[in-house]
Amino acid sequence: MHHLFIILICVAFIKGYSSNEHRNDLDSIIRLPLDTVKHAVSKSNPLDFVDSTLVHITLLDPEEDLFTPSFFAVNSGLYKFPIILDVDDYGWVSKNVMVNHQELFFEKDTTPRLTAEYDHGYPSTHWFNAVFNRNIGSSMLYSSFTRRASEPLFDNTRATRSNFSIGSHIPLREHVNITMSYFRNEAFIEENGGISNIDSIATVELFDASTLLSNLTTAKNNIFNQKAVILQEITLQTWQKDSVLPNKSRLIFSLESSISENRYSFELNEADIDGEFFSEALLDTTQTFDSIGFKKIEINPELKFSSSLNKFFSIGLHKQQHDKALLNNSFVYFKLSNLLKGKLFLISGKYYFENYWTGNYDLSLDTDWGLNNKRKKSNRKINVFSQLNYKEQLPSYLFLNYFGNHFSWNNDFNPIQKLTFKTVFDFPNIVSKVDFNYQNIQNYIYLNDQSTPQQSPENIHIGKVHLKNKIGNKWVSLYNGIGFQWASSDVIRIPHLFCRNSLVFNFNYHHVPFSFGTTFNFFSKYKGLNYNPAIRHYHLGKQEVGGTPVIDWFMAARLGPADLYIKYDNSFYHFNRNLFLGESYPIYKSYLRFGLKWNLLN
Repeated sequence: MHHLFIILICVAFIKGYSSNEHRNDLDSIIRLPLDTVKHAVSKSNPLDFVDSTLVHITLLDPEEDLFTPSFFAVNSGLYKFPIILDVDDYGWVSKNVMVNHQELFFEKDTTPRLTAEYDHGYPSTHWFNAVFNRNIGSSMLYSSFTRRASEPLFDNTRATRSNFSIGSHIPLREHVNITMSYFRNEAFIEENGGISNIDSIATVELFDASTLLSNLTTAKNNIFNQKAVILQEITLQTWQKDSVLPNKSRLIFSLESSISENRYSFELNEADIDGEFFSEALLDTTQTFDSIGFKKIEINPELKFSSSLNKFFSIGLHKQQHDKALLNNSFVYFKLSNLLKGKLFLISGKYYFENYWTGNYDLSLDTDWGLNNKRKKSNRKINVFSQLNYKEQLPSYLFLNYFGNHFSWNNDFNPIQKLTFKTVFDFPNIVSKVDFNYQNIQNYIYLNDQSTPQQSPENIHIGKVHLKNKIGNKWVSLYNGIGFQWASSDVIRIPHLFCRNSLVFNFNYHHVPFSFGTTFNFFSKYKGLNYNPAIRHYHLGKQEVGGTPVIDWFMAARLGPADLYIKYDNSFYHFNRNLFLGESYPIYKSYLRFGLKWNLLN
């Protein structure tokens, strides 16, 4: 297995900043992705910083999928099962199976910081994560490493995922900067295709091959990608608007380039390929394994204009050149923002003009409003973030007409048309958030219960309302996350109700802080999804799943810069084992988990 060598060259440019000069809010808006722009101009709700609490990873974010991470599921493919509404998983490999590192997060302070985390789940599941940030003068360095591994929990179920990223931001001159980064993501997944005799789950103590028969012996997936990025920017001209104010109008040219390699390989035992599990699928039975790979070069020139803190405009071209001409893709885009008295308006759009993607487009409007209610002795602030988006496009993976040499997916689909409206009401003073999500979709494409893509003739409406809040004091806290979802079509498989609630007690013993508590997870019954290991995607299932609460217990202690914690997951498993994440995939039995988080500061 060869590896791609990456050559990084470039010279970059944004308003040069020195150790005693701070970037203003507009700089943050220029650099942040569109979905996170709202955080550049408002204070975040404390719920965004749950990680800073003593309980750390034992207290998962109520907005995450309910069973994340779920390595201990019988089938290792269930890395992140989709509970919360998400109908944009159109990638080649389901993002629920493979998670990539594609962004860098530089800290702006001057303190070197190394954060390391380790979790061990019985009997042999491991999580390790390390993040390093360092300011060196006016330069910044960032590096992260993640490895998650699960040894066999059932016959032929094993998974290893690792992610590595490193990057630096170096101001070369007053108006010249360079940002370089490298990402490497790799996964090996060996899975059995789920349990063929579901009824046996309720009476069997151990997941053993002699008592729980699997749908297929083994499906092996190897997924690999690496990417090197260089960002080049230069301030072409600056205008000082006021000799007193530090804000300047600027014209900036940037050039971002990257080179990447992607490989996907799949192997299926010959005894299984004609088995009952794939009897209704479109399979080419002349092959039992495949390997897909391609290399890609991306070039992204962009012109930006900023006018003080009031206005920002950019226009650019994104060109993708593959070694397989079938995949070549290009689009033009623009961004326009207006920041008035702390209120942000941002309009953006894309238009695709090459290959199968010709005619695809995307338009978005983002707003950020701060509402104040002044009374005699109170000043209650509400932050309101909203986004309106309309897109017309086809999922890219469909144009290959196959995934490997097993499936034939020839089709003549119409582009998906989707209107999305999102709004978040953020109440920092009462530590609460309420978000609303509505989607209207025409020509929705999904995988039916035979794993074959189909297009729905319906005009589908989908919605979600979600509440997160924290109540309590320094001794006891209750974190609540509860959501309600609905869909007008049964091809959208989501539970109507989901929640995660955590009760935490805090105390000190001989000057050592302790926390202990419990977490309650639940989603209502619904006819769910199934996971097909051969195509690394979820498809419509036939079995009802959910309706059973999962109760976890945890205790944590803070010893200097380190958090130590222990967690007992799914403690009620022996009372009710009828909990399935998806058809054929039960949740793993009760287990102990040990963890350590260490913040190392110089």
